Amino acid sequence: MLPPPLDFDANEWFIILTIVCGYTLVALLPKRYPTAVSILVVLFCVSVAIILDHSIATPPLDMYDINDQKKYELMDVITYFMYSPFAVLSVYIYDRLNPTGLYFTAYVIGWSGLAVLFEWAAVKCHVFTYHEWHLLYSFSVYLIATVLQISLFRLLLRYSGRANH
Repeated sequence: MLPPPLDFDANEWFIILTIVCGYTLVALLPKRYPTAVSILVVLFCVSVAIILDHSIATPPLDMYDINDQKKYELMDVITYFMYSPFAVLSVYIYDRLNPTGLYFTAYVIGWSGLAVLFEWAAVKCHVFTYHEWHLLYSFSVYLIATVLQISLFRLLLRYSGRANH
């Protein structure tokens, strides 16, 4: 069983408020595509977060810590769902705007910038504590993750029968 947080403070509140507000916002959005597509986007986002955190936030690299303890804790698992509403919102707006060419490039750069701002706020609330990591590194990760996420979204739309993209 995973241990609870040592102290219930700013990082736990940031995670909980982000999740509650984020999923509430996503639930209030008018439906544009099948629910299964949203679920798969959420699972993709969570999977990417888990893979990256276990690759670079643990020894031997140990570039940052998540939450209060160096060892894995309950809030670390919940943290993985913190970014998912952000991912769903990004594909939702992508679906509405359908940017192409330079607009697509600007869209990816813009969302990556927003993700870095969100991560900066998480760092300020002590969700992440960097050792060898910098926000500039995160920007490049978000660029790649956003393109992959949108590619997955487009593929899912094609297989769901709504191939407008």
